[in-house]
Amino acid sequence: MRTTRKAAAAAAGAAALLAMSVTGAQAADTRQAEPAAAPAQVLNTQVHAWLRANVRETPNTGSAILSYVSPGYTYSAICWTYGEKVTLEGYTSSKWVLIDRPWPKKNGYVTAIALSGDSTGGVPNRC
Repeated sequence: MRTTRKAAAAAAGAAALLAMSVTGAQAADTRQAEPAAAPAQVLNTQVHAWLRANVRETPNTGSAILSYVSPGYTYSAICWTYGEKVTLEGYTSSKWVLIDRPWPKKNGYVTAIALSGDSTGGVPNRC
């Protein structure tokens, strides 16, 4: 009788522990995950041209000319990237800036040399 009571008590204790762990697991499963943060929106940068330079389809001088930037004008830029190394007015660079042209016109690249500021024309975002 005594052995049976001990076995029954042990079984009851094990069942209680099992129930608590299942309840804890279920509680963990029913918690809702935190919603993922929305990706940060990258804003365009205003750039200023100090030289006239072609705006091209891709960041190289062999691609189609879409337009040009003019000295003294401000343009909206999306990002910068590496492309063909070019020399303009004694400066050499392989950095090109993607200009955000109004729809329906295609966006295009201009050498960063033509833009005031640092080596990327002040554009912080790399394409």
